[in-house]
Amino acid sequence: MVASIEHQELFERSKKFFEEKDIDNTLDHYEKALERLDRTKLKNKTEYIQFLESILTFCRENHLPEQEAIVLRALGRTYSVFKQHAESMKCHYQSLKIQKKLGKKVETAEGLVFLAEDLEVSGDYDKSIQTFQEASDIFKDLGKLRKVKEITKEINRLKEFSKEMFEDEYYLNKFHVDNY
Repeated sequence: MVASIEHQELFERSKKFFEEKDIDNTLDHYEKALERLDRTKLKNKTEYIQFLESILTFCRENHLPEQEAIVLRALGRTYSVFKQHAESMKCHYQSLKIQKKLGKKVETAEGLVFLAEDLEVSGDYDKSIQTFQEASDIFKDLGKLRKVKEITKEINRLKEFSKEMFEDEYYLNKFHVDNY
């Protein structure tokens, strides 16, 4: 219950910061709220999407590309939490395009991790591994070795899972299990 109250409080603060046109604090509080979101007790998903869409419009109208990229990433994460992974990936790709153009390496690497997670959920394990690897390479160049280690664990887990899936598929086909 505490997490839910804390989440709602942070979300309300985020809204207040947006009313004051303080986009950085708006996004900071929104992301903190999103981390504490209890999806099982959520009633109005569209409120979150509409809120982010209005921030996105504001950023575009006021030519704030850095904040626009962060809003798109937050929108992608929100869609992911709501299990709308196709929409999530679309937002992540748009955010990454801006982050790369701006030369924001940390934000690009973080965005790649979120994208890789959505790719995994969608079942595209090879692309997920490739995206995780790209994020790892950036983190390595930045000297963020703890992040590299975390991503390496994810890559190894995905490779093992992919191998098991391939073997299972092979045996299903070899012994015609689906025919029974």
